[in-house]
Amino acid sequence: MDTVTHGLTGWLVARALPDDWKGEHPGIATAVVALGSVLPDADHAASLLGSALYLRIHRGLSHSLLGISVSSLVLALLFARFGKWKDAKRLFLLALLGQISHVVLDLLNAYGTQVLQPFSDARLSLDLLFVVDLLFTGIVAAGIALSRGGRAGRARVALVSLAMYVGVAALLHAGAKEAVRDAALRSGVKVVSAQALPALPYVDLPSLDRLAFASPASASATPKTAGRTGERGWNGREIPFPAGPFAWNGFIDDGRTYLRAAVEPLTGQVEWRQRVHRGSDVPEVRALRGMPDVETYLWFARFPAASVTSDNGRTEVTFYDMRFSGLPGRRPFLLRVIESPGAPPLARWGS
Repeated sequence: MDTVTHGLTGWLVARALPDDWKGEHPGIATAVVALGSVLPDADHAASLLGSALYLRIHRGLSHSLLGISVSSLVLALLFARFGKWKDAKRLFLLALLGQISHVVLDLLNAYGTQVLQPFSDARLSLDLLFVVDLLFTGIVAAGIALSRGGRAGRARVALVSLAMYVGVAALLHAGAKEAVRDAALRSGVKVVSAQALPALPYVDLPSLDRLAFASPASASATPKTAGRTGERGWNGREIPFPAGPFAWNGFIDDGRTYLRAAVEPLTGQVEWRQRVHRGSDVPEVRALRGMPDVETYLWFARFPAASVTSDNGRTEVTFYDMRFSGLPGRRPFLLRVIESPGAPPLARWGS
């Protein structure tokens, strides 16, 4: 989740706590929980150290069970040392509660969180919500607004509403996963694994000729075709709107290739969008195995793919993760490896 939603959720959690948890310092208690709820994202500073290291560090130790325990203890000791509230044990529990809320929210999306660091670098995710969800954030903000004046019960109702929202997302996720699996089997595709990841929903805007104040020129103009324009993004009438678990990407691994489809979980409709060879099986990629940047990318990517271009002896291998192929107008998390005659391979990160 985005950092703003993390902070607001921590604030809401603090509002929902019983009064005896906050003692005589409710303001400090709220501050500790809210600060704990954003503290794990301090690892964004790793972006200053380079893309490869950022992928390794972000949502790593600072998001792990061990990491949040240690940082919660440090935060509690600092508040006890320099603040008015000297109950370090209570401060530790409040900071830990805020950080647990952060880790739980991050587990809901598909980026992956290394909660078992430093014992394992496995990236765990539940694949239930898009990384930005305005409906989720709206429920949190409404809970905060309605619980002013010590109305902890209303804050708890908001938390229950969030849990129900996530439950609905889990049902839709299961439906999308089953739909893409069934569609693949009906098409005769071997299914080694099937997954469904939340996608960015779109909203179709009305055209100008439907508006009462449209000018004659705009009303008579030939309308553009509605809908997304393939993998290039969207047209002027359909815009991305990150709200609700109502759009999904389904993925099939058939042992040789990855297939991606847009899935409507309520109707079971599946539209195949992309099929590529698995990146680790591409000969040019196998030749690059052992490069630290390549190994980092293959570890990070859920569905690693690669495109290869050659010109006058110069070969460029572009790594990308199909997980992000459906994002309009941008291709994040790219790695390019350039091989030129007489020179070692050169790795470049960026879009």
